[in-house]
Amino acid sequence: MNENLRRYFYSLMTDAPAAQGLPAVRGLLSYLIKCLLGFFSMAYLCVEKGTFLLYKYNVLKSYRPKCKVISVGNITLGGTGKTPLVIAIARHLRDSGKKVAILSRGYRGEKGSKTSDEVELFRKHLPDIPVFIGRDRVATAKDAESRFVPHVLLLDDGFQHWRLKRDLDIVTINGKNPFGNGRLIPRGILREPESSLYRADVMIVTKGGPIPDEIRKINDKAEIFLSSYEAADTAGINGKKVAMVCAIGDPSSFEDTLLSLGAHIVRKFIFMDHHIYSASDVARMISETVTAGSDTIVTTEKDMVKLSRLVKGGEVKFEAVGIEMKIDNEEKFFGRLDSVFAGKI
Repeated sequence: MNENLRRYFYSLMTDAPAAQGLPAVRGLLSYLIKCLLGFFSMAYLCVEKGTFLLYKYNVLKSYRPKCKVISVGNITLGGTGKTPLVIAIARHLRDSGKKVAILSRGYRGEKGSKTSDEVELFRKHLPDIPVFIGRDRVATAKDAESRFVPHVLLLDDGFQHWRLKRDLDIVTINGKNPFGNGRLIPRGILREPESSLYRADVMIVTKGGPIPDEIRKINDKAEIFLSSYEAADTAGINGKKVAMVCAIGDPSSFEDTLLSLGAHIVRKFIFMDHHIYSASDVARMISETVTAGSDTIVTTEKDMVKLSRLVKGGEVKFEAVGIEMKIDNEEKFFGRLDSVFAGKI
């Protein structure tokens, strides 16, 4: 889909163009489109609820792997911090002596690539942990069991995947924007109603902010943890003029990270989540960065996966800033993970 068209529809879905630098969506046409999207949201809800009930009452069967399964998911589109959390969990389980495998569907990879940005990050940070890729999670789970015999499968983006039974459901929630405009896709960013959080065993509130009151009202039994991101100035951007580029669900969080590292941002290139960069994108970035008086473009690790295939050196350097998730009361959180293997769930 054309980038401008994606921005327009995202504006309709969020009702908050100013927050994302998105185009205005006023007028009769936009109103009619919103009404149409609202109709599709209702249809989506019927399908989503119907599918859930079919699995709940065993009309459709779920598969129970021989090993433990921990799911990390969310109920919204956009950035909620699943990827750094999966990495943190995988490291802990590995360091605890567990054989870990990650299941990923490989969403929206680069053209010509069989993997996604998230998978590339898993492989970069967890080179000794296998990643099994496929939209059919049951098939990939069986493949992992037969080829690797893991103690635990980490199901990336698995909260809505009812075909695979799990032992622990972890849900990430963007503390700055928990539920968007409160509407289901395609009219909003919710993949499920807020009430679906009652199924979560653990909730991680990311991007800062207090725990939303709505969460405790929906599910007062789940353990809730706050989290933050920690970045290191490996690119040496403190006090330096830089351009910023990203195509993630929450670009403001990346901007906050750069500012916290002391960067002076002179130009911003913000694309829609999972944007596939082109050579013309890179050429424009370089030209406008030089014009703005900088020789450095800073991006996320996820974006660098795609940009590195297009960057060939020259007068402007491309640098990636990596982040790690830090969970408040980390010992208690990891203890909750370990209890899965102690039979305490």
